[in-house]
Amino acid sequence: MDTTSLLSAIEPDELSVFAPSLSGWKRGIFHNVDQVAEFMVQGGAQSPTASATGGPAGPDPRPDRKYWDFVKQEMHVFLCKDDKRYKDLWKSIDALQKKSTTAIVGLIAAYLGGLISAPATLLAGFVAVCLYGMLKIGKEAYCQQAAQR
Repeated sequence: MDTTSLLSAIEPDELSVFAPSLSGWKRGIFHNVDQVAEFMVQGGAQSPTASATGGPAGPDPRPDRKYWDFVKQEMHVFLCKDDKRYKDLWKSIDALQKKSTTAIVGLIAAYLGGLISAPATLLAGFVAVCLYGMLKIGKEAYCQQAAQR
């Protein structure tokens, strides 16, 4: 399997299940993965609906920004480079009986989580943002943007 085949198996609308802030990109409010992720990390921008309830009570429950930085970096390597570290992940994706968006995001998130001992559920939204970014702007543009950061 290659990146083009992987992306053809992804249903863009299903990625919003993992990262609801993707709806802002769909509406033209955001223009890149970092803007979307800003709503998903601790200390990042709050959803406009948070102000209707006086904001969140207690500590920010969103993941630390370091997880976004890690996923963004590793997704660049995984999707844009031919790195041997991801050979087994490509094989696992290729072996999926049903290449659904949920299965692909879950598998990638679990693999990345294993690298840093983090639960897949913590990383799945960030994986979805990266995949959507590549679908939205194309592989070449995504890889160029990711390499500049």
